[in-house]
Amino acid sequence: MADSAETKPARRKRGTINKRLILDTSAGLFHEKGYDRTSLDDIAKALAVTKPSLYYHFPSKEDILLECVRTAYVKFEEEITRRDDLSLDGRRRAEIFLRLYLEIISNDIGVSMVLADDRVMSPEGRAQYNKWRRILNTDLEDRLKLGLKDGSIDAPETRLTTYAIFGMFNWVGHWNFRRQSMSLDEIFDRFISVAFDGIGSKA
Repeated sequence: MADSAETKPARRKRGTINKRLILDTSAGLFHEKGYDRTSLDDIAKALAVTKPSLYYHFPSKEDILLECVRTAYVKFEEEITRRDDLSLDGRRRAEIFLRLYLEIISNDIGVSMVLADDRVMSPEGRAQYNKWRRILNTDLEDRLKLGLKDGSIDAPETRLTTYAIFGMFNWVGHWNFRRQSMSLDEIFDRFISVAFDGIGSKA
């Protein structure tokens, strides 16, 4: 008897998926296809489950995205608390912040922080997402202000500089650095040179 042209993947047994598995799979699809072009059907198919199985864990696709962003944000906050050193100058503390930020947005769940588009979110989702972004923006700007005060940075327009630096780093989320000839360390060093050598104090 001839083999069938296409073999459908076996359905997962009930109870074999959890929130983290859904997040990992969804984030990978968001990164690969884009959030707008990824449907709940796509996620369910990738997990070999039915859509009701997804609804058991998350009410909507937006809730999956927001949980990806929240997970990345919590990871960032945990790590920055561990790595930060209040005895360092503003520039060095900004570099610590940005090195960690680059690490976070270079994995599928973390890149959701960059790829999320608040224009297609519900008002509630937009408010929560923008709250996380404001916290990150304020943290980096505070480090730049410290650098301006201690002389390690020469950038009076700290808010504009914050936006410019985030704009540069966030583009990593729109291309696959793994396909580049440069390592993550090399990308970070290049970005830091562009950002800080241009505004480093000449004193």
